[in-house]
Amino acid sequence: MKNLKYIFLASSLILFTNCNDPEDVDLNAVAEEEAKPALTAGSADFSKYVAIGNSFTAGFTDNALFVASQQNSFPNLLSQKFSLVGGGNFSQPLMNDNIGGLLLGGNPVLDPQSGKNLFAPRLYFYS
Repeated sequence: MKNLKYIFLASSLILFTNCNDPEDVDLNAVAEEEAKPALTAGSADFSKYVAIGNSFTAGFTDNALFVASQQNSFPNLLSQKFSLVGGGNFSQPLMNDNIGGLLLGGNPVLDPQSGKNLFAPRLYFYS
């Protein structure tokens, strides 16, 4: 009985998706670019912006804090959008490396027997 239910559902799905005539679908549709309105700040003043928070605000990712994650933190993304409408300069202190995690003398910790890195590589965000 269960099989009949699934066969009926699959056949009805096929039936309803095949009801379009070829002339109903435009395969060579040209997407027209809509004119976007100009960005304005309105009555808001975006010249000063301060972000205070926790690890989420700092861009804590992959159980570590590193440059690529800080550049994609939400305060940095907000400041980039604020600068489009006249926002001021946003200064964010960044880590000094893009490794994150445990370092020994500025270098990643290696396995003493194999010489390989003990920690997996970080996620890098490219824009």
